[in-house]
Amino acid sequence: MGNRTTLRQRIYEQLKAEIMNCSLAPGLVLSENRLSNRFRASKTPIREALTSLVQDRLVEYFPNRGFMVTSISVADIQEIFDARLFFEAGLYRLALRHMPDAEIDNLENECCARGPRQHEQKPEAFLQSNLKFHLTLARAARNHRLFWYYEILMNEAQRLFYMDLTRHPDEFQWAHGHDRILRALRSRDENGGVIAIREALEGARRRILDA
Repeated sequence: MGNRTTLRQRIYEQLKAEIMNCSLAPGLVLSENRLSNRFRASKTPIREALTSLVQDRLVEYFPNRGFMVTSISVADIQEIFDARLFFEAGLYRLALRHMPDAEIDNLENECCARGPRQHEQKPEAFLQSNLKFHLTLARAARNHRLFWYYEILMNEAQRLFYMDLTRHPDEFQWAHGHDRILRALRSRDENGGVIAIREALEGARRRILDA
C-alpha cells in the first residue's frame, strides 16, 4: 500500500505541475494508457492521481470519454479573478487581526527575498514564490475552512498567473505586487491593503484578457 501511495503521489504531483505551467494544455485529453506507459505504472495509481486532480478542479472527468485538463474560458477567467478578489480581501482583513510583526517579518523573508536577477529566473520560480506568499497570508487568517476553499481556487488561478508571466515577462519583478501588501500589513492599514490587492488583480485580469 505504501509503495502504491508513493507512486500515486508522484504521478499526481508531476501532472499537477505540468497542468500549472500549461505543459498539459487546457482541454487536453489525458489518456490513461499513455500515462501508464509514461510512468510505467498500472492504471490504478494513474486513475487515483487523476481523480485527485478532478478534486482540485484541474482535470474533468466525462463518462465514456475519460479525463481532460480543465479548459479556461473568458467566463472562467472572470470568475476566478472575482473569486480571488472576494477571498483575498476577506483573508487579508482577518490576517490583519491575527498577524504579529514577527509573522509579517517571516512572510517577507520566506516569500519575498530577492533572488538572482530577473532574467535568470524561470517562470516556475515566480510561480512558486507567488503561491507561497498568498497561501501563507491566507493561512494567517486563522480560518481553516476559508483557507481550504482558497487553496482550491489558487490551483485554478496558478495557470492564469503562469500565462500572464510568460506573455508579459517585462511586467514582473521579484516579489512583484507583494511589497504594497506588506507595507499595509505593517502599518495595520486595512483599506490600503485591500486597494493593493484589488489593483494587482485587476491589472493581471486586464493583461490576460487583452492577450
